[in-house]
Amino acid sequence: MPLYDVEYVTPLTLEQQEQLAIAFTNEHSQRFNTPRFFINVRYTDVSDQVVFRGGVRRSYSRVIIRTRAGSNRTNEVYLDHCKRIVAHWERIVGREGDEGLRTVWVMGALTTALEAGIGRPKTGEEDQWIQDNIPHFRTLAAAGDEDFVELLHELEEKQQGAV
Repeated sequence: MPLYDVEYVTPLTLEQQEQLAIAFTNEHSQRFNTPRFFINVRYTDVSDQVVFRGGVRRSYSRVIIRTRAGSNRTNEVYLDHCKRIVAHWERIVGREGDEGLRTVWVMGALTTALEAGIGRPKTGEEDQWIQDNIPHFRTLAAAGDEDFVELLHELEEKQQGAV
């Protein structure tokens, strides 16, 4: 499912990483109706990475969002999402110099996926996909899979209006 690949040049504390992961997860979950359980955030320190742009060495922090692009998701929706990611970064990390987040890329590279034996839903069909797969989620949770225990808990809270 969605992967937020955070490449940073300014040191991020574990607390900042956690706060960013929560903010990005909440933002994505609310905007695209994706269960939080499916959203991944990965951090890579690229402060020693050599990157040239226009023939000049550059280094800056960026967030690469690898997700699926769907026909019901316009460029404007993604652009607004990117702006919200930047706002979260600026609130948690900062905006000056190396603290700033220079780039947010949305890459629709993830075509399909299989996780725990379940194929991913088509864009716009997430609600039906969840309903179709609830029995499998319950089986995995009953077998002790903590991820699916958490997923079912999230779905129950959402159904009760707590999320």
